[in-house]
Amino acid sequence: MISVNATRKLHHYWLYAMVIVVSLTLGIFVGARQLSPEPVYNNAQLLPAPKMLPEFNLTNHYGEAIRSSLWRGRWSLVFFGFTSCPDICPLELQKLGKLLRVMQGNTGLQVVFISVDPERDTPTKLRDYVGFFHPDIVALQGSNSELARTAQFFGAAYDRSVIIDSKLLRVPAGIDMPDGSGDVYQVNHSTRIFIVNPEGAYSGSFMSPFDAEQLEADLSLMMTH
Repeated sequence: MISVNATRKLHHYWLYAMVIVVSLTLGIFVGARQLSPEPVYNNAQLLPAPKMLPEFNLTNHYGEAIRSSLWRGRWSLVFFGFTSCPDICPLELQKLGKLLRVMQGNTGLQVVFISVDPERDTPTKLRDYVGFFHPDIVALQGSNSELARTAQFFGAAYDRSVIIDSKLLRVPAGIDMPDGSGDVYQVNHSTRIFIVNPEGAYSGSFMSPFDAEQLEADLSLMMTH
C-alpha cells in the first residue's frame, strides 16, 4: 500500500514535470519566433512603426474630395511628381503601370500620383496623364499649402525654379508661384515611392532605381508576411 506521504511526493513530481514541460514548450516557441528571419526586400525600406495618415484636403482627377477610405483595405504606392516632367515621372509611372498589370486582379493594389504643380496640372490634364500609363492610377491635387503638408508627412521633397526678369527664383514647397511665372518653369522633386498599408498607415518606401519585377517581389512578400 502506498503511504499518504508517498502519494503527495508522487503528485508533486508530476506537477514539477508538467511545469518543466510547459516551460520548455514556451521557450522553444519564443525562441523560434525570435530566430525567425525577417523578410529580405530588394528595395523596400520599412519604418520602425507605421504612421497613420491624417486627413488630407486633396481632390482626385475628377475634382472629388478624397477621404481616408481611399487608403483603407488595400496597399497603395504613392508617388509625387508633375505632368510636365520630361523624364523621371514618365519612367516611374511606366513601371508602376506595368506593376499594376502584373498584379492586377488579386491584390487590390493601387497607385496614387500626387501632383506638386497645382498651377499647371488641372483635373483634366491629370486624368489624361495618368490614364495613359494605366486607367486605374489615381491622381491627386490640392493647394500649395496642402500639398506641402502632405509631402512633409511622407518626407517627400520638392520645390520650383523659375526665371523672372532674367533672375533665377526658387519657389519653396507650399508657396504659390509668383506673378509672371508663366507656364515654363521646372519642378524639382524626390523620386521615392511611398507605401501605405491596408490600415491606412504609411509603412515604408522604395528607393530608386528599381523595376516592376523587383517591386512585385517586394510587395508580394510584404503582403504575405
